[in-house]
Amino acid sequence: MSTPTTTEHAVAELLREVTGEDAEWLAGIGPATRLDGDLFLDSIEVAALAGRLTDVFGVDFAGHVAGLELEALLTLSVADVASYVDASGGSA
Repeated sequence: MSTPTTTEHAVAELLREVTGEDAEWLAGIGPATRLDGDLFLDSIEVAALAGRLTDVFGVDFAGHVAGLELEALLTLSVADVASYVDASGGSA
């Protein structure tokens, strides 16, 4: 597992918040962790994550996700979310 960037770590922490998981769960999250394939997030959790990303970074993740093809949605990873935040100029 590669070392997470600051944004990847922040995204992982937001994922922990929206799923209600604990620190042990968070320790297993890395850049390649997929939101659907590994974490099995449902649409409510993805919407909650989008809301938190807007609150924290000021980005429109919901709009981004709405424009993704099915394959991209299924393989969306923590690193992908962090890259979107960074590319959108998101700042905490």
